[in-house]
Amino acid sequence: MIDELGHILREARETKGYTLREVQDKTRINSRFLEALEMGDFDRLPTPTHVRGFLRNYSRFLGLDPEPLLERYELGQSQRPKKRQPPVIVDTARPVGAALEAPPENHPFFDPVNMEVETGYQRGNTTGGGGESILRLVIIVALIGLIYLAGQRFLPLILGEGDGTEALTEGITEAIQNITNQASPTPEATATEEVGASSVILPTGRNEVPVGDPTPTATRPPLPATMETIELEIIILERAWMEVTIDGNVLFTGIARPTDPPYEWTANDEVRINTGNAIGVSVTINNVPLGPLGGRGEAKEEVWQTTN
Repeated sequence: MIDELGHILREARETKGYTLREVQDKTRINSRFLEALEMGDFDRLPTPTHVRGFLRNYSRFLGLDPEPLLERYELGQSQRPKKRQPPVIVDTARPVGAALEAPPENHPFFDPVNMEVETGYQRGNTTGGGGESILRLVIIVALIGLIYLAGQRFLPLILGEGDGTEALTEGITEAIQNITNQASPTPEATATEEVGASSVILPTGRNEVPVGDPTPTATRPPLPATMETIELEIIILERAWMEVTIDGNVLFTGIARPTDPPYEWTANDEVRINTGNAIGVSVTINNVPLGPLGGRGEAKEEVWQTTN
C-alpha cells in the first residue's frame, strides 16, 4: 500500500514534467523529503505530522485529491508490524524476597577477581608492604572526601548560617531562570549564538534546515483573483514565535514547534500572521502553497484579505 502511494506521486510528477528540484523550488519542501514520499520511506521524515503535512501539500501541487492519499498512508501505517519487546525471564524457583545464596568457592566468575586481589596483596607483601600502603591511601582519601561533604552540610548549621541548602536552591533557581530567558524568543529575534564573527541559529527541532542552506528566493505562486473566504493552513518547519489573527481575533500566540499538527482556520475578511522566525512558518492559502514566509530569524508580518 505504501509503495503504491509513492508510485502515484512519482507518476503524477513525471506526467507534469517536473523534476524534484523544480518541485522543491515551487513548494518549498526539501527534495530529500519529496524523494522519501515517492519511495514510500516515511521513516526518513521527522514525524508522522510532517508526513501528513508534506503529503497534503505535495498532492495538491500535483493536482491530486489529498484525502484518499492520506487514507492510504494511515492504512499502511496501521498494517506495519509493531516491534516486539524481548521477554523478561523471571526466576520462579526462588521465592520473592529470598536471600541470594553465596556462589561456591570455585565459581568461575569470582575466581579471576579473587585471584587478582590475592595476587596483588601477595605482591605488595613481597615488595615491602606496597599493596597495603596503597589500600591505606585509598581509605584516607575516601575519609577526607566524607569529612569534606559532612562539613559542607553541617558547618553552616553549626555557625548559625542555615543548613547550606539555601545557597544551593538560589543557584539552581538562577540557572533555571537563565535557561528560561534564553529559551523564550520574542517577535523581534530568535535565540542565536555568536561564534566568532558569524551568527549560528541554535537547533530547536528535528526538522532543521542544514546550516549554510541559502534562504529560498523562489517567487510565490499567485493567489486566486477572487477570494470570498480564506482557507488558511500553516505547517511549522522550525521552532518559531507566531501570532495568528483571524478577522480581527487573535486565535494563536506563542511558540509553535515542528511537532505541532498543521494549523487550519477559515477567515471571512482578513488573515494576519506575525512571526519571529519566518523560515519556520510555511503557509498555504486556498490550496495554493506559498511556502515559508521569509528567512531564518527574520521577523515578518503578512496580511491577506478577501475580495468580496
